[in-house]
Amino acid sequence: MKIFVLNLDRAKERRSVMVGRLAAAGLEAEFLPAVDGRLIDRATLPAGTETRLLPGEIGCYLSHLRFLQVVVERGLEHAIVLEDDVTISPDLLQVSAEVIAAGLQWDAVRLSALKPVRGIAVAELSHGRRLVLPNKSPSGAQAYLVSLAGARRLLDRLSVPRQAIDTALDAYWKSGLCIPIVTPCPVEEDELQPSTITANDAARLASAEPKTALRHWARVAEAQRRKAAGDPRSLEELIYLMARKTKAARRQRHRT
Repeated sequence: MKIFVLNLDRAKERRSVMVGRLAAAGLEAEFLPAVDGRLIDRATLPAGTETRLLPGEIGCYLSHLRFLQVVVERGLEHAIVLEDDVTISPDLLQVSAEVIAAGLQWDAVRLSALKPVRGIAVAELSHGRRLVLPNKSPSGAQAYLVSLAGARRLLDRLSVPRQAIDTALDAYWKSGLCIPIVTPCPVEEDELQPSTITANDAARLASAEPKTALRHWARVAEAQRRKAAGDPRSLEELIYLMARKTKAARRQRHRT
């Protein structure tokens, strides 16, 4: 299983810490140069890019796209990406192998979360872990597993930075993607090291509370949009149907 770590070239101390943590977990990884959003000429960004995204959010989004591109270019059947501000469980590879062996159809599987995980369980893993399709935003993009086909779909459907990358992953159902999450998570954010490639600055923190209300009204607007389009199902119903489809595909695979 190939593991990549996103790391800014100038963040040498952060890289050193991650090298030690990987070694302690018995893991090897390749460091990918992260994109410094402060150096990006916004005129070069794809049409439709959200102009209100902060430099850190732009850099983080493009860094994750770079990882996906590497997966596709190298033809990797599966790969894991980590941001450089995480702690890692020694059973990370075992958990990932169990997820793959479960035989579910997914595009990516999140291995970390910044908020409590809520949703519908689609598979039971060892040591009390479960694979869950979230119906509440787990937030964060510190770690996830992708398949080759999933990397292609993510690149196709999330190629334009219209929101922060973790927000895009949270709203996987809008893009027709299947992105469950492992809980309890085998990777956690190191809260003592605010990430250099995410937007954990004063402006984002100051706007966190208003964004909670905005997310609520966005969900209401989305429900009204679906109803007007002839689809009255709630988000929870859509996730439930996706979970049923995912489980059915697993049963069919096991029968064949």
